[in-house]
Amino acid sequence: MRPAAAARPGALVGLVEPDRDTLVVDAEDLETSRDFNRHTSEKAVRHATVGRLARSAVRAGFRIETTIANTRVSTDFADGDHALGPGRDMQQAISEGHIDRTRGEAWFGGLAHGPFYASFTFVIVVCSRP
Repeated sequence: MRPAAAARPGALVGLVEPDRDTLVVDAEDLETSRDFNRHTSEKAVRHATVGRLARSAVRAGFRIETTIANTRVSTDFADGDHALGPGRDMQQAISEGHIDRTRGEAWFGGLAHGPFYASFTFVIVVCSRP
């Protein structure tokens, strides 16, 4: 069954997903930040670019009514670590050999003890069944 068949004609459907491919973690070590972002979007998070919802909705038979990008910004380290998981994802990157332990731990330590900024974009799609 096509997903659009689950909605009656004219029904509105709201879809929301984070697009982790838009992740930004500001750190002094830009190279490690980029390696971390690449690891997160390619390995750590399943369907990291699922934020491409509009294209998926059209393929599923829906008509796009509106698409909104909303960026979630964290400037508090504890909040950002809880919501985005850089500590967890960095540990995974280190254990899988994607980032050197010394470099990864120094990067994460810098996040914990300095000014913190991280963000990613939520993609919101409102669509309808023709």
